[in-house]
Amino acid sequence: MPKFRQKYGLFLVEGRKGVEEVFHSNLEIDRIMVTPAYTQKFDPPKNAVEISEKELQKISNFDTPPGILAVVHIPQTPDEIPTESPFTLVLDGIADPGNLGTIIRIADWYGINNVLVSNDSVDVYNAKCISASMGSFVRVTTHYTDLKIALPKFSEVFGAFLDGKSVYEISLPSDLSNRALVIGSESHGIRPEIVPFIQQRVTIPKKGKAESLNAGIATAILVDRLLVS
Repeated sequence: MPKFRQKYGLFLVEGRKGVEEVFHSNLEIDRIMVTPAYTQKFDPPKNAVEISEKELQKISNFDTPPGILAVVHIPQTPDEIPTESPFTLVLDGIADPGNLGTIIRIADWYGINNVLVSNDSVDVYNAKCISASMGSFVRVTTHYTDLKIALPKFSEVFGAFLDGKSVYEISLPSDLSNRALVIGSESHGIRPEIVPFIQQRVTIPKKGKAESLNAGIATAILVDRLLVS
């Protein structure tokens, strides 16, 4: 739960992929725990402590624990919001941890190092978010902030809207430094008080009858167009 993560400054990473990513990162590990069944299949990380399946079940956030778990110290996030990076993703009111984790993974894929997140968004250290990021959380820094204060610092802000201009028809500068893309919540989109800070309203053209796209899917399409096409 968030209150316990905040109280102790620790979070859990479960599964071989996530633990290996943490083990080879700069994050500080408190401890790593493995089960006998895990050590029969894989070589455990150095200094891993072996515990029973029953003990791991009590700790794990999943119905079927993956056999390896790391307790990791929450890193300090810089107070200064970075705006000079090549491109920044901004998330407004993302409530689903799976979506946040997926978006962090997308950011990592496209080389986006910083993601700004509104203070009311889901906790990045939620177990489902960590799992969905597939280890990308170690390379992408997530900054929780007041978007009304952060957004004016960018020279240009794109925003995802259903009624925006096609992202395939807008003119893009050759250098996207100091620019950002805002993705709104799954249910309500970008909230009205954030809209005045957006200069370019963009959308993904719809050809079928689906009402909307998942936030993670929409992010991937828009980022690909903005950074690659």
